[in-house]
Amino acid sequence: MTERAAGGGGVPRALSSFVGRKELLAELRKRIGVAPLITLTGVGGGGKTRLALELAAQVHRAYDDGVRVVELASARGGDPELLAQVVSSAVGVPDQATTTPLETLVDYLAPRRVLLVLDNCEHLVEPVAHLVRAVLGAAPGVRVLATSRARLRVPGEVLVVVPPLDVPAEDAPMDLDYESVALLVDRAEASVPGWRVTPENWPDVVRVLRRVAGIPLAIEQAVVRMRSMPVSLLADRLDDVMRVLTANDTTAVEHHQTMAALIDWSHAHCTPAERLLWARLSVFEGGFSLPAAEAVCSGDGLPADEVADALAGLLDKSIALASADRSRFHLLEPLRQHGAARLRDAGETLDVRLRHQEFFRRDAARLAGAFAGRNEAALLAAVDADMANHRVVLADLIGTPATAHEGLQMSVDLARTRWYTYAGRLPEERLWLGRALAAAPVTADPLRASAIALDAWIALCLGVERQVVARRVEEAAALAREVAVPLPAVTFVRGAYAVLALGAVDGVELLRQAHEEFGALGPDFAVDHHLAHILLTVSLVLLGSREQAEPAADEFHAACERLGAQWGLSWAHWCCGVVETRWGDPERALGVLAEGLRVQREIRDKWGPLWTIEALGWAHARAGDARAAARMLGLAHGLHRVTGVRIGGLVPFARASEEAIARARAVLGDDEYRRVYASRAESVDEALAAVLDQVEDAPEPADRRPAGLTPAEWNVARLVGDGLSNPEVATRLVISPATVHTHLTRIYRKLDITNRHQLITLLAGMTD
Repeated sequence: MTERAAGGGGVPRALSSFVGRKELLAELRKRIGVAPLITLTGVGGGGKTRLALELAAQVHRAYDDGVRVVELASARGGDPELLAQVVSSAVGVPDQATTTPLETLVDYLAPRRVLLVLDNCEHLVEPVAHLVRAVLGAAPGVRVLATSRARLRVPGEVLVVVPPLDVPAEDAPMDLDYESVALLVDRAEASVPGWRVTPENWPDVVRVLRRVAGIPLAIEQAVVRMRSMPVSLLADRLDDVMRVLTANDTTAVEHHQTMAALIDWSHAHCTPAERLLWARLSVFEGGFSLPAAEAVCSGDGLPADEVADALAGLLDKSIALASADRSRFHLLEPLRQHGAARLRDAGETLDVRLRHQEFFRRDAARLAGAFAGRNEAALLAAVDADMANHRVVLADLIGTPATAHEGLQMSVDLARTRWYTYAGRLPEERLWLGRALAAAPVTADPLRASAIALDAWIALCLGVERQVVARRVEEAAALAREVAVPLPAVTFVRGAYAVLALGAVDGVELLRQAHEEFGALGPDFAVDHHLAHILLTVSLVLLGSREQAEPAADEFHAACERLGAQWGLSWAHWCCGVVETRWGDPERALGVLAEGLRVQREIRDKWGPLWTIEALGWAHARAGDARAAARMLGLAHGLHRVTGVRIGGLVPFARASEEAIARARAVLGDDEYRRVYASRAESVDEALAAVLDQVEDAPEPADRRPAGLTPAEWNVARLVGDGLSNPEVATRLVISPATVHTHLTRIYRKLDITNRHQLITLLAGMTD
């Protein structure tokens, strides 16, 4: 059992111990360094996924760029473009607007040493094979480990059949070293208090293991029965199950038949409510929450208020599995497939899928309209957790002419949550918007105009060619004129295009108008109102005068503090830092910008750091540190390059960067500038570490910073030493009073003091 990590990526954390397979693991460790592709195949429930994850955990140090695990449930349906997006998201490929998703993935992996684990490929054999061929053909350092009940038929593929665990012979003496025995003992001792293998129950243990054919999932299901019956009775019941199976089939019983019979047996021991729930839960992709299960699975024999009890029963029987905090649940793939078959047999598939569709369609609308500031992290986590379900619903809605309009609405709602920006998946956002716009009826309505405006905004963010963006903006504006009602999304993108693509100050007034229009729409559009405020302030800071920019930045910072919006607060730091860079103290700007970068790292923002590191380059150039400026600009350029953003297409940013580059070149000379500028980071996390670790460790010769204090803590300490209160320190450094308090707590601990007075006395002594 593993804790699923939303969004895929590294090896999921195991919630139970791994038992057995020592010889097979040893063989796989040898093969995986040589074979470009190993496909683990075998019966459902045979432990392919768990074996793959254990192998990945054991060999991850051999791969310089790590292990990436991709659960392919969210790409179900065979869509090659979506498959490449899902794999790219799990691998951590940055955004790229100028190539196809597969080309971007291949380009990213080409120079790397990565172990790519693709789990549950059997429903996507052809598209997965195409993707694997493309990756392996261009990336000699990549190894692929796949789990599938069908071979991928890729050149160089090594097919490894994962057999059941070895079981004792009927008359074998008691021996706990058999793999199947070890697994049964491990799970039984964990779930059946006081149970042990003894000489007396050993024959019955052997009977159980032989009846379940050593299949790991079947063993775990059998252990569930041991909670309510002795192992001897369990063995008798399993004998009955196997007699029925062999009576119905005169041929040798295959392992898949054994597994199916045992799942049927588990199904028979469920209550009617549990059986209904099991079948209906099969419509979920990538997991579900209790509220989702109650909404989708209730009705027709299962009242909503009985879903929680039925789910508890499935958890007790190890049919459903829970996350560590029990906020999310999922079915193992063989059990999900069994439930799906039962749902088809009952003729309920369409009805339950429609309820699933309706729930997530409404959920996307709720998430888009629920922003209040302090809850944004929770909202984004909710989108992330259910993105597999959202993708399936989007595909169904867009692929059906009768619901294509609803698909367009849902694609707009998910775009408005800003999850794609946070997660670094803007190309996927364009993919869904483009498909929805192509599928929905071409009518002059506000939704279509707003969707085109959103698409233009994303294209602008990604640095798509100016002419392409201009056509998209004009298309949205023409529709807005035709519908003849205020459309703030269109006003916003017109202003954004004028400011960012043309460097025209006229765009500021359009952004101000969009901010007001979104505000007039009420709390359901709070997230759009907030985004418009961000870009309005950024535009004033870049294009306005000091008299315009400084109060705008202060007002925006105060608004973000009131909202408790961390993402907005990081941009407030950016705005205040750029104001200091342009008209104030660039040394102070460095601290303000670094604080914003820390916020971005804390909230795992994959977009904002690109611009903050760029602005640090501007500040260093103004402060006279040409070497640091070149390094920051080089890091930023590298991130813009791998994300597909072309800084030259965003005029105000390009102007500021060109000025900083000229200052640094004038000091360093062309050759030295190029050498320092060559600093590169291949991911946002790598760049954050490079910048913030340098800031934390930088020497402070002029201020004689006490050992152990970070620059941020030292800035707070000095201002406290000057007699400023916490709110005054917060205002001066453009941070929250709560952050000041946190810094002071750490300062007291590091300096072995307990209060403000001692700090002021200590600092006064340092200057004597």
